[in-house]
Amino acid sequence: MVHVEAPASRLKPGFDATCALAAGLSWYLDELQRLAEQHLRNRIARVEHWGTYNCRNVNNAESGRLSQHATANAIDLALFELADGRQVVVRTDWGDDTPAGRFLAAAHAAACGLFNVVLGPDYNALHADHFHLDLGRYRRCR
Repeated sequence: MVHVEAPASRLKPGFDATCALAAGLSWYLDELQRLAEQHLRNRIARVEHWGTYNCRNVNNAESGRLSQHATANAIDLALFELADGRQVVVRTDWGDDTPAGRFLAAAHAAACGLFNVVLGPDYNALHADHFHLDLGRYRRCR
């Protein structure tokens, strides 16, 4: 496990993650910059996440299998702040036919090429406000 802290990452706040997740996020952040320039004509200054390590079961259930968050092998991304201060928010911009909505759709699709599981607002109500990315053993892009 590694600790990732600014300025090494545009992800805020700092976090603990498996080495594989940290590497995947580094590649993903490069792709997000390309997508932000393409769709938003801007650069990403900060990506707000809701954490990596949280020792719990899938969907916070009382029983069942452990979430990838339980081993710091997952992260939830909720907001992308641009260099000009604008924010692209998964909860409010997902599905819109706007530059922000198209950026989010492209960001979700790009994540599917780097992570084993990518869950977003179209998956279920629990993911309506963020992208869940993990490197577990299952494959799913929804």
